[in-house]
Amino acid sequence: MGTVSSIAQTDGPAHSSRSVKDHQTKTPLLPAGAFDTHVHVFDPKLGPYAPGRAYTPEDAPLSSLIAFNEHLTQDGQVGNLVLVQPSPYKTDCTVLLKCLRDLQSRNINGRAIVVIDLDNATDRALQEMHQLGARGIRLNFQADGREVNLTELAHLLYKAARRIQHLPGWMVQLYVPVWVWDALYDSILELPVPVIADHVGGALGRSKLPPEFQESPLSQPGFSSLTSLAKQGRVIVKISGLYRCSSDSVSAYSDMKPIIESLAREVPDQLVWGSDWPHTGDGAARLKNPDIDMKEGFRSIDNLGIYEV
Repeated sequence: MGTVSSIAQTDGPAHSSRSVKDHQTKTPLLPAGAFDTHVHVFDPKLGPYAPGRAYTPEDAPLSSLIAFNEHLTQDGQVGNLVLVQPSPYKTDCTVLLKCLRDLQSRNINGRAIVVIDLDNATDRALQEMHQLGARGIRLNFQADGREVNLTELAHLLYKAARRIQHLPGWMVQLYVPVWVWDALYDSILELPVPVIADHVGGALGRSKLPPEFQESPLSQPGFSSLTSLAKQGRVIVKISGLYRCSSDSVSAYSDMKPIIESLAREVPDQLVWGSDWPHTGDGAARLKNPDIDMKEGFRSIDNLGIYEV
């Protein structure tokens, strides 16, 4: 997978026709062969959303993802894509697996991070997912905006690692607040598989930090542990979703710069980049509007502006 220094995001809304036209006027940023390590597909035509989900997104089919990605690359070809199972489907990976098969038929290299029923998914099912390109399990403790239950998280982390330790190249992907890395530090050192830290490991920019950490964002609880785990090769940090870590949209989330520069300096070989297309909303906001019959729109993100900062 490409490092954060070699790949970047581009400008434009999530997946509208205007987005594709805008990309055609921009200088492509991704070198040939780069990986976009964090994208989602939402397509109710391929499979239903799960009951009890936290939200219902607008449609974002695979064709729109391909159109988005092919205008990012310097050679005009679709790069390597890592599909991440989004929370509205819960453990039903039907849509994701159909998309992997579709990518194969188009000769596009696709990988995936799945979400499974850890108790009931069979080893055979995991092997079939592996053959299609799956390389990890995601544990998402941020989608619904609720507090993290550390006991539950630690239990699921161990269980997930045990389920996939026999599969080559598989990892556990965690989306958690940054302070959780302090609590899980010893556990992650003991896991039989590496961990991917979603969205900058949950580290926050000044605009979202409490006053006591705003002048020294590197001292926020959990960040030192995150960096240490990455130095030891136990964690890969995904540079993505900066709008989840910062509220400073006017400056293209420039308050995340100290965090990312620190990671690039300390653990450059443990960083990957993801566009987070199609830019879904925020878990905390869903607590205020729990009506899943109302479709949640996507964010309009100045991706090129983020890169230039």
